[in-house]
Amino acid sequence: MNHKIFAALSGVIAAAGLTNAALAASPRVTTQKLADNVYSMDVLHYNSLVVIGENGVLITDPANPFRAGLLQAEITKLTNLPVSKIVMTHEHYDHVGGTGVFPEAEIVVQENFEMFMDQDPLGMLPTRLDVTFSESMSIDMGTTTVDLHHFGPADGIAIAVVHLPGEGIVVTSDMYAPRSLTRGLFLTDSNLLGNRQFLNELATWDLNYAISTHSGDMSVSHLIEGAAFHNDLYDAVYPAIKKVYEENPAGLVDVVIELGETVALPQYESWRNYQDLGEHVRKMGFAITHGG
Repeated sequence: MNHKIFAALSGVIAAAGLTNAALAASPRVTTQKLADNVYSMDVLHYNSLVVIGENGVLITDPANPFRAGLLQAEITKLTNLPVSKIVMTHEHYDHVGGTGVFPEAEIVVQENFEMFMDQDPLGMLPTRLDVTFSESMSIDMGTTTVDLHHFGPADGIAIAVVHLPGEGIVVTSDMYAPRSLTRGLFLTDSNLLGNRQFLNELATWDLNYAISTHSGDMSVSHLIEGAAFHNDLYDAVYPAIKKVYEENPAGLVDVVIELGETVALPQYESWRNYQDLGEHVRKMGFAITHGG
């Protein structure tokens, strides 16, 4: 790390209440060029898209001040242009911090994000939102176009799917992981019917890279497998739930709980966290019977 970058990042760390010792021990950012002017930066269990435009840089999900400082230092290795736009993939607080590291950047979010601005005890959300959209919008970076799409609730309610159609790149958050079930304790804000809807749509797109923000593996096959898992999960629980609904709707809660104990999907036994399948069964069952 050169002295200029170290000094700049040291200021960020100091502002975040961290020490230079923490900086020196900080992990390496894994940067991969995906296309002309387009990169991924994977560090601290988050993978951000970085798009260098004619007049500024667009990034996704800085996550927190420390990680944002690492991104800033890495971006200066690629360009002298400032970060001018930060796109949030959804409203979850662990993704949205660190915007103060880029004080001149526009914050771009799906409009449902606004509902959370006064429900943030730790002060993790950005202090302002500059641009909101409802169903879709396009950002012309001069070098390429970045499209944002919202299809409804899934893992959160302010989801912005980030799509670079020219480069065949898509960015999503928290809806799938490579050959892994999401840990059950992290499903608190997931509507698995919504996940299924999103992933089935994206699986039809012409893609070269599919970034799921908690993974450095950007293979499109993992998105397609994630869609298949949600479809198989749905098919495993829906018939029993439909039967109970038609015969005795008062038994819906009981059947969902029972399915969580009895459903097996042996084709996914080799996936990480398969032991949490019951939580996925119950989440899908309650999405079908309860919504939300």
